[in-house]
Amino acid sequence: MFTRTVITVTLDGQSADEAIDQIVAQVSSGSPGRPWTWWRDGEVDPGKIVSLNLAGGSAAQAVTQLTRPLGWEAFPIPGILLVGRPEWIDRTLGNLVSSAKPQVIDLEWPRGTASETALGSVLHVAAGRQANGGAETGGEKQDQGLGWLPHDVWPAGKFQQVDPWHVASLALAEFRMSARPGTPLQRLRSKDGVLPEAVRVIGDDQSNWRDTRFLMVYPLESNGADESSEAELRRAVRAVDAMASFRSGRDPKTRKKMLRIHTHPAGHRAALATQWAAAPAPAQVAAAGRDATYDLKLLNKPAREVLLQFAGAAAKKLVVDDEASLRSQTLVSLDATKQTLEQLAQSIATQASLKVEWGETVVRVSLPVE
Repeated sequence: MFTRTVITVTLDGQSADEAIDQIVAQVSSGSPGRPWTWWRDGEVDPGKIVSLNLAGGSAAQAVTQLTRPLGWEAFPIPGILLVGRPEWIDRTLGNLVSSAKPQVIDLEWPRGTASETALGSVLHVAAGRQANGGAETGGEKQDQGLGWLPHDVWPAGKFQQVDPWHVASLALAEFRMSARPGTPLQRLRSKDGVLPEAVRVIGDDQSNWRDTRFLMVYPLESNGADESSEAELRRAVRAVDAMASFRSGRDPKTRKKMLRIHTHPAGHRAALATQWAAAPAPAQVAAAGRDATYDLKLLNKPAREVLLQFAGAAAKKLVVDDEASLRSQTLVSLDATKQTLEQLAQSIATQASLKVEWGETVVRVSLPVE
């Protein structure tokens, strides 16, 4: 979804977590069948001030442009975008545990929730769904037996249709802990409050997670470039993992081409980076759907600069009449949701007392007739 979701966004002076919130929310709103949230590396500063200026690009581009200057990366697992240092992502992926049988839960906790309470809610909801044939149970969350988990206070969390073991693995990763694959989730509880046998602490001298190999499926673009995109993925992964294995095929349900890659965490990061970098260019994405809508926040930007972005995103040329040149430098602000590029352009023009003609190949800016 991150390569297929089109975003127009201008961010100035916002914190990294606010910016990522906006991007992930747009991806989630565009994929009702797969809601998304994100989980941040606990050792990075979410308050770092960021800037992002992207018109009609993909969410993958937005995330990459936002995180790269910070030395961070992003990696999606089902329903959750991991954001943080590359080593943290590798360690988290290398220690990620999945449920033995397919299972998903919906889960939410408020800002300021203690780590023990958050993990307890995962176990509680997962146990309730199992006991009720998949239906979630209410009632008080049971935290008993998790006193071995170090104390921390966490930001708000909201997860939909996620594997409960994925959330539990992320909770453990906050404290450089991991669980043994195949462990029943409820084995994380301990009667005497000591560290359960199923959980281990990852020491600074332990790095076997770097070599943990697992399978992931990468969809291939159906744009006539399937063979080249597959070759690029193979080449990128083999550059960091000569022992990686590949198997191409088609999704049994959608019949779309895909590539199965079996490699270690760094190999999967290389594959994802290659796939995100090869996503259609902004103009190609935006031009593919004239009625595509965008969310946009900007503050005190010259109208001409903003209109130029919109025109470029729609693969059109911006032409500003000479008499409108000075007025096109008027500073504008906007907070809009679910509007087309043309609607956004008209809003900007209205603020700057300009006239915009949204043609097939040209966006013309002029002074309105008095």
